[in-house]
Amino acid sequence: MEVLLEEVALVRMAFSVMRRAPIQQETIRPPPVASGSGGNQPEEDKRPRTRCGYLVPEAYACYESALGEVGPVASGKALHFAADLICSGGLDIWIRGAYSYAMQKINLGNPRIFVYLKQRVQELDKKASLLPQEAFYNNPDVQASVAEAVLVLQLCPKHAKVTWPKIDENTRRPGWLRGVAGAPETRANRRVWSSDGDSPTLYLVGNELSKAIADGVTERALFWIRWTLEEDTAVRKATKGHGLSNKERGPPQASPKSRTEAGHYIAALLHEIYKELVEQNLVRMHEEYQELQRLWKQGEPRMAARLRRDCLGLMAMICSEVPRWKVPAAAALVSDPIRLARAVAQSPSFFHEVLAYQPIKGVLKPTMTKGTGAPRKSKKEPTEKEKKEMSMEEHFDAYDAAMEAYLNRSS
Repeated sequence: MEVLLEEVALVRMAFSVMRRAPIQQETIRPPPVASGSGGNQPEEDKRPRTRCGYLVPEAYACYESALGEVGPVASGKALHFAADLICSGGLDIWIRGAYSYAMQKINLGNPRIFVYLKQRVQELDKKASLLPQEAFYNNPDVQASVAEAVLVLQLCPKHAKVTWPKIDENTRRPGWLRGVAGAPETRANRRVWSSDGDSPTLYLVGNELSKAIADGVTERALFWIRWTLEEDTAVRKATKGHGLSNKERGPPQASPKSRTEAGHYIAALLHEIYKELVEQNLVRMHEEYQELQRLWKQGEPRMAARLRRDCLGLMAMICSEVPRWKVPAAAALVSDPIRLARAVAQSPSFFHEVLAYQPIKGVLKPTMTKGTGAPRKSKKEPTEKEKKEMSMEEHFDAYDAAMEAYLNRSS
């Protein structure tokens, strides 16, 4: 008990020392120019600020940095900046950042984090739809939910992000796939592949992907996923129509072209592989796997679109690596729930300190977390090889931009 009280005291001390000071001193206003010096006084930075006066990109960067640190001081910083962002109308920024952090920093460290985030986001969205803005910020349940989620993200075991292998240009040569494909037919691929709507390319890739997962070679499995997605994009551009498949596997609300993208074939194949592993009692991550499937298939409006591909990669990693774990299941998110509950009980003080400042007008958009800084130098034109490597990223960027335009219109 004494240790816990000491940690709480350190958290409050850290908050009182760092709030408003370090960032504002550097960015709010340059020192005035003495009269008669002949110099021009620099203009004040007009970019949006949070309720406590921080520039939005800096506040978010400090929040994310604190999540990656350990100890009560880091917890105090994370709680302070999270409260400031949310009470400044940045709930969408916080949710987007939570998914990004979970996907890039935690992922296989504990896939249950995605089930947890879904529950927390649904609770916060329900409260936000029922309460006026300031009442939402002052609601004890909202404050406790946010604080608990921040601390869980900080305390979760970390894992290296999904690293996608580079695709060599030689793999695009006609006949290359048939020259290297030698994996035998698998039961999972036979269940998914359809001669009516799927190309022979998907059949060959499906067998190779199944073999890579069975062998536990995650890097090779990720290679085949990325190769398939990029090949599908290249075929669509070349034919201005369907890609490697014309069978609709995507959600009904998606566009016809999106329903036939090759990623849905990969997801269906991984699902069949996962079911086979469950039958052999080699993996027990049903809720976690289903949530990743949902994030890939239906998406989350406030999750960056480029992270959908990482959902496929994480599903493949679960099928490839988890069966080799001593206990093939996700551990509890928090090792000491009582300690977490006591820490969450201190969260209202962080929100009260932020709410003492005047509210700002409008809401903070997710794009505001990107620093604008000095104008960028002109870059050289990308080569043809670089353009092809960028094609998949551009596809996800376009999806992301369309989703943001939809959110802006609905708000």
